Amino acid sequence: MAIKDILVALAPRDEFDPARDYAMAMASTYNAHLTAAAYAIVPEVPDSILFPQFAAGLVQKVRDEAEAAVKAARERFEQAARSVGVPTSFHGFSSFVNAVTTDFAARLRTADIGILTQHKADDPERFGDLFVEGALFRSGRPIIIVPRGYTGRFSTERVLIAWDGSVHATRAVAAAMPLLEGADISVFTVEEASKGQDFRGSALLDHLRRHGLNAGIAQRNETDIPAAIVKEAELSRASLVVMGGYGHSRFREFVFGGATRLMLDKMPVPVLMAH
Repeated sequence: MAIKDILVALAPRDEFDPARDYAMAMASTYNAHLTAAAYAIVPEVPDSILFPQFAAGLVQKVRDEAEAAVKAARERFEQAARSVGVPTSFHGFSSFVNAVTTDFAARLRTADIGILTQHKADDPERFGDLFVEGALFRSGRPIIIVPRGYTGRFSTERVLIAWDGSVHATRAVAAAMPLLEGADISVFTVEEASKGQDFRGSALLDHLRRHGLNAGIAQRNETDIPAAIVKEAELSRASLVVMGGYGHSRFREFVFGGATRLMLDKMPVPVLMAH
């Protein structure tokens, strides 16, 4: 199924927004509709706090600033959309962080794909991580995460599939199929002594070729698998990495697996993930 409905999470406080620009170019490439979501995150104040009137005033000040940032982000988004002629819609929402991440995940369920910017490394609250967690684990849809400093164009010219034969990787490949036509695809596997060599990389290669896709295979024997994926993406000059988003639930909160965590922190290019 072709990509026709894209949802992007805007970064309201940043004029330079790689996810916005990437999603805009993607929508233009596929003649898709692009919906932008921007959120004003309101701090939660415990009922037991001293000086409740002061706290309420502070919360209102933060809300006003956040809503002003959302308004500015909407104006930048709509101006960019007019310049490329992409059909768009906009959704703004003010609430606590759990409510806004839940809202984004719910909206993504009726889109083809979600686009988000990589989290800020110096963000102590890691709101970006919370959006990625919600989108990846609670939407049932694939997402593309764009590096914070990314200035490249949207491209699927060279696609690296990080393949370990898992269910997560399988879903990522299936989700990426509409993007793979015309791409130079490399199926990348890493041998692990504990698992042996049977990742069925050759079977995936056959599957892709039966779809008329141009695919080859690359295999390495490495001990640090996440670092190997990052290194291969750089060496192959991939424009997109496709991989499963691994995580597990701990007290109803998701914790990213090693390869997922490293890619979120060190990604050199946009990464398509599915869970």
